[in-house]
Amino acid sequence: MVKAANIAIMIAIVVLMTCCDGDNTGLYVDILAQEGSEDYEVYPKEAGKGLSVLFVGDTSFGENYHKKSFFESRGYDYFLKKVDQLVQRSDLVIANLETQLTDLTKPPLSWMKRYIHRGDPRKTPNALKNHNIRFVSLANNHTLDYGVEGLSQTLQVLKENGIVPFGAGLNTSQALKPLRFNLMLEDRPLHLVIASGFEYKRLQNLVYHFYAKENHGGVNRWKRKDAAVQIRAIRQADRNAFIVAFPHWECNYRFKTRGQTKLAHTLIEAGSDLVIGHGAHMLQEVEFYRGKWILYSLGNFVFNSPGRYEKEHVDPFSLAASLDAVDRGGQLSLILRLYPIFSDNRLTDYQPRLVTREELDRVKSILLQRSPDPVYLQKQLKVGKDEVGFFLALGITPPQVTNLWKRQ
Repeated sequence: MVKAANIAIMIAIVVLMTCCDGDNTGLYVDILAQEGSEDYEVYPKEAGKGLSVLFVGDTSFGENYHKKSFFESRGYDYFLKKVDQLVQRSDLVIANLETQLTDLTKPPLSWMKRYIHRGDPRKTPNALKNHNIRFVSLANNHTLDYGVEGLSQTLQVLKENGIVPFGAGLNTSQALKPLRFNLMLEDRPLHLVIASGFEYKRLQNLVYHFYAKENHGGVNRWKRKDAAVQIRAIRQADRNAFIVAFPHWECNYRFKTRGQTKLAHTLIEAGSDLVIGHGAHMLQEVEFYRGKWILYSLGNFVFNSPGRYEKEHVDPFSLAASLDAVDRGGQLSLILRLYPIFSDNRLTDYQPRLVTREELDRVKSILLQRSPDPVYLQKQLKVGKDEVGFFLALGITPPQVTNLWKRQ
């Protein structure tokens, strides 16, 4: 259960924005973000139980890929049927919403951008709410497919439906705003902050104009300098917070790139406790860096494109990541459970599902083969099964959170 509490918080964030596509840094500084912002209080669905925060990847019902009859014959709940138990049992669900919610029909980028996403502004939010998805990141490469006007309508639609967006806005200050939660375990809060950004790309900046500016709507830009400044500011404002970075980045149907690695390491070095990426439409590597976990890509959640797994010769697996917090006799326990999802819509008829045991073994094998330290990952990765399905578990022990817990 989530409740909103008004808390006056002012964070001075110095943001270095580029005024051109080079190494020259521009002027824009001293954004006062989050004055009078909201912290959301999250209580367990069952008293005495732990709390679970579920992160899911690329989400879009794909109205731009299919005719009206495709949806009329199925209904929107159809697409989530086989993952519904996972989202419904979670106390909090965070998704990457990779589409605008608009009734606009003439995208300004149609002449140059191959894939233009548009979601139904009535049926999409209803489906999200029906399946416990109340918080969505908009920091991705489809948030301005119908321009700033489409973004403005998307933000309004989400607000009217009680769904909270982050990672984009009508100006830089709005786009920078992270999500803030108090996870209430035995009336002792664990402070959780989730920040989202879209990696810098020249095309998105110079041609598509996707990044937010002082007087221009767009997504939160995460060049390495931008990301470091934002995460450091969050850490400085709350030394005891558990910070999750939620970036959108790099190439479809490919494993991680050097650019992703550099940005992920920057996010950890700046103060993030966990990095959970998305954008490749498939799972990517898992890395343990400076005592913190990096999930480079969750892949897809419910994403109704036909997909190109066979064509690209990659396995059709994604992940949903559940951050589980439990009070064990006054000691905080944090576990990251990775639920692999079979994501090939051509084979599932657009009903992504949890994997079989044989598929789980394949997912584990992929992660170990791609790991920079497979021996360590093998020791840490635990196989489990619960009422939802098979999962791979990783332990998390953030020192600042453990110390906070002991003091309370």
